[in-house]
Amino acid sequence: MRILHLCLACYYVDNYNYQENVLPEINKEDGHEVYILASTETFIENVKLGFVNPGAYVTESGIPVKRLAYKKVINQFVSSKIRKYKGVYKELRKIKPDIIFMHDLCFASVLEVVEYKKQNPDVRLFADTHSAYYNSGTGWLSMNLLHKQYYKYLIQKTIPFLEKYYYIGANEKKFNMEVYKVPETIMEFFPLGGILPEKDKYDYVRKKKREELGLAEEELLLVHTGKLDAFKKTDALLNAFYTVKELNAKLIIIGSIPNERDKILRKLIERDKRVTFLGWKRPDEMMEYLCASDLYCQPGSVSATLQNAICNFLPVLAYPFQAYRDIDCGNFIWVKKQNDIVKAFKDIMNGKISLDKLKKETVRCAENILDYKKLAKRYCK
Repeated sequence: MRILHLCLACYYVDNYNYQENVLPEINKEDGHEVYILASTETFIENVKLGFVNPGAYVTESGIPVKRLAYKKVINQFVSSKIRKYKGVYKELRKIKPDIIFMHDLCFASVLEVVEYKKQNPDVRLFADTHSAYYNSGTGWLSMNLLHKQYYKYLIQKTIPFLEKYYYIGANEKKFNMEVYKVPETIMEFFPLGGILPEKDKYDYVRKKKREELGLAEEELLLVHTGKLDAFKKTDALLNAFYTVKELNAKLIIIGSIPNERDKILRKLIERDKRVTFLGWKRPDEMMEYLCASDLYCQPGSVSATLQNAICNFLPVLAYPFQAYRDIDCGNFIWVKKQNDIVKAFKDIMNGKISLDKLKKETVRCAENILDYKKLAKRYCK
């Protein structure tokens, strides 16, 4: 089948392990002809949001990507909220997709997709949503003008033509039902997930990477990732780890440090010989470090890497966000403040928390809930 992914309601970042990167890759591996239409919004230098020029290119795995320009509405800021693009209908007619998967519906050109569906009734439309109260409509104008009026209008115009409207968690379901008035009957849980490694590959990569890191057999490896702003609580994690000096473990940190946090975090990192900051890593490199690790530590804001960690069979220490509770199979250690992290590390050290037992539950969670290869088949039946 010919599958088109529309990444026009938000940014699209090349070579990441976000859902909109991975699902097209799996579709291609499964033998489908895959295309991506994306906005020009992306991460600049893996740190801040910005824009690139419109253009066409091909991913490393051979998927054509075309970044479309906004039609100007007043200025760049307003255009980036309206999200009406040049040439969407032309691209639809050119690609002739059998399936269109829209990664969110909050873009004006979704009405062109609806028109294409009307003219081509056999095409199948799917969409997902990542919108929730914590990341959308956080200001009065944004909520009452953009979301409750404009985006709601676009979504209501599209809903009758969708086969499924996927939500990634309970928060997203609640937001869409309350703000956009999406009927529950069309909604279905479709979590952020990851790709599970084959056992032989996992064992090989884990052994090799742990040897490279100089880890003893009984030594634990903890990993923390992301854009390390204040909301990530990296400082709380480092302080807690430093407090439990007897824990036979190393901590690696992967990601980028904003300028305003650099001095604070560097000082905390450098005082403990067990801690290593590795900087930003490519997705394939990240997976190797996840395979080598024993516990994924994310005591702060929500991270998309968490699901990838679970899919590499890592138990998780995290703040109890609803997004995480939605995928809890008994494989989480819940922490809210620094003292909770200290207690968790002491309990691991004293055997009150068994990472081996948590890992068994993690494997169950990965295989039954988060496997993107299984998730992708739900819209390709």
